[in-house]
Amino acid sequence: MQTPSTHFAEVDAKVGGGESFRAVFIRAPAIIMDGEPADGVEYLSVLRLDQAAQMGEGRTVSEVAVAAKQGNILVTAFHPELTSDIRWHALFVQIARDHCVAGKGKGEAKQKAFPKSALPLVEIPDLPILC
Repeated sequence: MQTPSTHFAEVDAKVGGGESFRAVFIRAPAIIMDGEPADGVEYLSVLRLDQAAQMGEGRTVSEVAVAAKQGNILVTAFHPELTSDIRWHALFVQIARDHCVAGKGKGEAKQKAFPKSALPLVEIPDLPILC
């Protein structure tokens, strides 16, 4: 029998007012917080572990970063799409918007417009058709 790999936790965040949120973890990695973050990296959410994890060589970890940002890159160890909290989606959209605005006039390719009508799925052979 396989051990369940889904975990729910109340996690603190620096997003949307800094209130905690309920996170859903599914076989999730985490960022080991070993000293200060690298240049330009900001830990946005930290999970305090119920029990310290053994890292070998006598080292233990009692908290891990589960969301971080560096420039226009956002990473999360949880699944924000599995809750009704939209703060992480709003942050992602804001980062993308800021990156797009910053890129204008720097020789980057022009952003494509959304198609006016739906794309015909029959002409895209790689997509599965679910009925």
